[in-house]
Amino acid sequence: MKITRVRVVMGVVLVLALAAGVGASARSSAPPALKNGGTLTIALDSDPDALDPSLARTFVGRMVFMDMCEKLYDLNGKLQIVPQLAASLPTFSADKKTVTIKLRTGIKFNDGTPLDAAAVKKSLERHKTLPRSARASELAPVASIDTSGSSTVILHLTDRYSPITAQLADRSGMIMSPKQLDALGDKFATNPVCVGPFMFKDRAAGDHITLVKSPFYYNKKNVHLDSIVWKIITDPAARAANLRSHDVDVSEGIASTELQSIQKDSSLQLFKSTSIGYQGITINIGNSRGLGKLPYTNTGTAIAKSSDLREAFELALDRKVINKVVFGGTTNPDCFPVAPGTPWYAAVKGIPCNLNADVKGAKAAFARSGASPGVTVHLMLGTDPIAARLGQVIQSMEKPIGINVVLDPTEFVTSLNHEDAGQFETFAIGWSGRIDADGNIFNFLHTTGSQNDSGYSNAVVDRALTNERKAASLKARLVSFHAALLQAAKDRPIIYLYHAVNRDAQSKKVGGIQLFGDGLVRVQFAGFKK
Repeated sequence: MKITRVRVVMGVVLVLALAAGVGASARSSAPPALKNGGTLTIALDSDPDALDPSLARTFVGRMVFMDMCEKLYDLNGKLQIVPQLAASLPTFSADKKTVTIKLRTGIKFNDGTPLDAAAVKKSLERHKTLPRSARASELAPVASIDTSGSSTVILHLTDRYSPITAQLADRSGMIMSPKQLDALGDKFATNPVCVGPFMFKDRAAGDHITLVKSPFYYNKKNVHLDSIVWKIITDPAARAANLRSHDVDVSEGIASTELQSIQKDSSLQLFKSTSIGYQGITINIGNSRGLGKLPYTNTGTAIAKSSDLREAFELALDRKVINKVVFGGTTNPDCFPVAPGTPWYAAVKGIPCNLNADVKGAKAAFARSGASPGVTVHLMLGTDPIAARLGQVIQSMEKPIGINVVLDPTEFVTSLNHEDAGQFETFAIGWSGRIDADGNIFNFLHTTGSQNDSGYSNAVVDRALTNERKAASLKARLVSFHAALLQAAKDRPIIYLYHAVNRDAQSKKVGGIQLFGDGLVRVQFAGFKK
């Protein structure tokens, strides 16, 4: 999952405040001397979904993209937005409805074709219009896109849109080779071509993804590695074992159960950052026909039909116990999609949050729901031991209330497909987080959100989230976010449980790796120590 620049929209300026509250483990000591060559092997805790920036939605996919698909903007170690493929931060018209982006020149895609304004226009329009695009609602306020010469892109907005620069610092800002888009169309993920230090070589589903050093990259002199292999190892104990045996050089997502063994190994180094995302339980309320197939209609399950039953379900959960028993005290329990220590957390002031279970309140809500004791609720979750433990703890907390939780362990990418199709009742799933709160909220809670898998639709929430995008000040945006989150807290399409603390580990033979508050391991300029 980045320096003070010229003033732009409020969404850019806001991220400057994040550095004070969100941890980032960019190294402060002098970087080690690195040798050129070699293959870095990195263990991922799950298989990424489609390697197509328009369609992708997984956190591990974002990690792979970091090395092969650069964006118009990026984040630095203080989670400040900085130009990447753009030459500077965008400029805005007086009414904030026209956004002008200057591009760097002399940049080539990894097929040798030039990056220019026409290429940027083609990618942004694809993000907006490709069927099933996960970027559609992120760029919905962009009415049209023009170019001026070969190095200037002009976005025309339907109204002022405060998060626009932050959106372009993630997958909405990834630019794909027009040549490859023309060749592959919606099959782009089978052989993706972007601008990046590494280029796609091959993929074996469920096993590995291989990238090799690009001969076209503008900064290739600072790229030390010959290749990167992303190895899919879903079992946390197996990931840790592979790291300790040095069969992998880096491991993403060190589980709490493996921390002690990693910390005791003198050949390894652990590094962490506090997430700006969240983990929780998505409840399928209205996604009866599939994501985006409006209007959403109630799925008819007991928990979908009754907000009282959803309240009972949440009040039965003890977030502090979950943190202790499942995660060994390594997460930050919370009730919201925005993280403490960020400017956005002020939006949740006054909204109730029970970190401990309220059994009495849960039983009262259950009685109001009219559900029969032993009512069944299916919970889709991962297949690893930590997910199993989470499911078992949730089962034990819900049983005294009268709710029988049935666990449905499902392989990760398959579970995402089920989620999009509306083929689930509840789903233990999270979000890696964005520096602008809109990226954590709108996509999931607005009726038209491109990741609104809950099928949630509420006019109060829709109006508030539409207004926050137009607001010109932090204060005004916080007021709108508060209204949206207050209503969503009553309806409970998503029950937020905690903010993760990202923990990754590496061999001490490796240098140049960074982990920022967005949780993304950055290895573009890493290498093996001399």
